[in-house]
Amino acid sequence: MWLRIVSRPGPNLDLIAARRRRKSPARPGQHMSRAELAAAINRNLDQMKIDKPADLHVDNRFIAKIERGDISWPHELRRVALRRALHAATDGELGLQNPR
Repeated sequence: MWLRIVSRPGPNLDLIAARRRRKSPARPGQHMSRAELAAAINRNLDQMKIDKPADLHVDNRFIAKIERGDISWPHELRRVALRRALHAATDGELGLQNPR
């Protein structure tokens, strides 16, 4: 009998660090919260010329899933909006990895 062990990726430390490098727009002296990052991503999605940006909108729980490593490769448009929100040039800078 074979036992398959599936290792779960750890937390996305690159994304956490990138978010914490950004200043909070609402709380002076604090870093950007997950909710503020989600709001920035949603603003970027709204600015893109796509049919249904609301279907792609995220919240702080979605950001937490990426930071925990539960989601390693969000939808392409979400990745674009995330890179814009955190001023990153590549997905790799944010620790995003295609699982394939």
